[in-house]
Amino acid sequence: MKKLAMLATISLIALAALSLTGCIQAHSDTVIEKDGSGTATLTMSMSPAMSEAIRDMEELGMTQGQEMEVPKFDDINKDDLVKAAKGHGVKITKFEKGTVDGREKLDIAMEFEDLKSLSYVMGSLMGGNPGEGMGIFETDDGNFVLKQATYDFPDEPAEDVEESAPAPKAEGDTGKPVLTAEEKSAKQMEVYGKLMAAVGELDIKFTITVPGEIIESNAPAVEGTTSIWAINPSNMMNQQDQNMEPVITFSSKGLKIKALKE
Repeated sequence: MKKLAMLATISLIALAALSLTGCIQAHSDTVIEKDGSGTATLTMSMSPAMSEAIRDMEELGMTQGQEMEVPKFDDINKDDLVKAAKGHGVKITKFEKGTVDGREKLDIAMEFEDLKSLSYVMGSLMGGNPGEGMGIFETDDGNFVLKQATYDFPDEPAEDVEESAPAPKAEGDTGKPVLTAEEKSAKQMEVYGKLMAAVGELDIKFTITVPGEIIESNAPAVEGTTSIWAINPSNMMNQQDQNMEPVITFSSKGLKIKALKE
């Protein structure tokens, strides 16, 4: 399936899920107000079997070459998210994480000053480049277009953390048994089996609501000023060649957004 580019919005996690053949369920909504600020929400769930499959994929090198990785639930925590939001114009209004009905679940809500601030926080959450995200640009006719953007952020000062030196290892020693080619191939087939078995639970949906009348959107569905992307077992094959990177042109009438320049 076509690898989808990294978006520094809540949609990041939903898009990443698609690259792993439906291993998670994720719904996200980003709402932009007239001044460029807004809210973003994310609900995501994953079965323990899929969490294990993702770890196995990394250990077997099956994720090499991907533009991003699906975050492991153990690596997502409120303290890190709040730290990333501090000083970057984002307020975390909700963070709930736990296990419900045997599935790992995550529920996040936040308020942001602009898409640049949201890009930093979501890029940090995903462990990727905080400078890659979405922005609002002014078009030649004076309207706005929401699309991919790249931002420059100053490097954060490194924290002084004292850590005990790890015990020396022999060259090539990873601390885990080395698999033969046959064993690695068998393990990869086992992982693929887990992923294919999860196709039926594929439920990805993300929406972006802009504050002006939509002139053009590359979303498969548009309702009012909301562009909607949805991927599920019934349409996943039809989505392979779709451009899933949002591009939304909308009217600037009555808006007070400080748009970016090309």
